[in-house]
Amino acid sequence: MPLERVLAATIVAGLVIYVIGGGADFGGGMWDLLASGPRRDAQRALIERTIGPIWEANHVWFIFVFVLLFSAFPPAFSALTTALFTPLTLYALGLVMRGAAFTFRHYEADAARRRRLGALFSAASVGCPFLLGGMGAALVREQPLTFSIDVFTAAAGFFTLALVAALAATYLTVEAAEPGLQEDFRRRALGSLAVAGVASWVVLGSAADVAPGLVASVGHGAPALTGLAFGGLALGVVGARRFQLARVVVAALAATVVVGWAVAKRESLVWGEHTLASSHAQPSTMRFLVGATVVAAALVLPSLAFLYSVFAPRRDRPVPPPAAAP
Repeated sequence: MPLERVLAATIVAGLVIYVIGGGADFGGGMWDLLASGPRRDAQRALIERTIGPIWEANHVWFIFVFVLLFSAFPPAFSALTTALFTPLTLYALGLVMRGAAFTFRHYEADAARRRRLGALFSAASVGCPFLLGGMGAALVREQPLTFSIDVFTAAAGFFTLALVAALAATYLTVEAAEPGLQEDFRRRALGSLAVAGVASWVVLGSAADVAPGLVASVGHGAPALTGLAFGGLALGVVGARRFQLARVVVAALAATVVVGWAVAKRESLVWGEHTLASSHAQPSTMRFLVGATVVAAALVLPSLAFLYSVFAPRRDRPVPPPAAAP
C-alpha cells in the first residue's frame, strides 16, 4: 500500500479514537448542563468523577491527528487551516476554556462562581462538537473549502452533538452503581440515539446539492447499512439494559460514522485542490512518520490502557458529592 494511504488511514484511526474518547468527554459536559431531577447533583458528581482523571488524555488524539496531517500532507494542511481558521481557533479556545473551567470548578468554594464555571464548561462542551461536525461537513462539500452555517452544516453539527451525547450517556450507564442514576442515563442514551438517527437523515437529505459524493458513498452504500445496523442494535441493547454490550455497540456506531465520512472523501483532502497523491510529503519523511507512529503506538497505547484501568470508577464504591475547596 502506498505510504500516503497508510498515513491517511492512520489519521482516520486517530479520528475514530478521538471521537469515541473525546466525544464521550464532550457528551459528559452536555449532560452536566442538562442534569435534572431529584438526582441532579449525583448525576453531576458521577460525570465529574468519571471524566476527571482522563479528560486530558482523550484530547491528545486531536493533537496527534493535527500534527500527523501537518507532517504528512503539508500543502493540504495549509489550505485547510487557512480556510477553517475561524472554527479551528474557536475550537482550540473552547478546549482550553473547557478544561480550565472544569478544573477550577472542582476547587471553587463559592457557589456562584461554581455555577459560572460550570456554565463555561457546559457551553464549550456543546460548542466544540458542533464546530467539529460543521468542519467535517465543510470538508466533504464538493465546492471550494469554506466554513458557512447553512442547513447542511447545522445538521452535521447537531448530529455530532447527538452522537457524543449518546456516547456519554451509554458510558455513564456502565459507570453508575446506583440503579436510579443508571436509569437516568439509560433514558438519555435512548433519546440521544433517536435524535442522532433523525439528524443523520437530515444531513444526507441536505447534502444532495452540496455534497453528492457523500450521499452516493454513504447514503446508498455499506456505511449507511452498517450505521443503521449499529444504530438499531444500540437502541435494542440499551433498551434491554445490556449496558456493557451497549458501550461497545455505540462506540462501533461512532467509528462507523468517522469511517463513512472518510470513505466519502475518497482521495480528496481539500476538494478541487489537494489529494493524497498531490500533497504528500517527501518519501523519506513519510517513511519516518510511519516508523515514528509505530513506535509511538507501542509506547502510548499501553500507557493509556493502564491510565484508564487505574482511574476507572469502581461500581462498588458510592459516588461522592462534588468536591469543594478546603
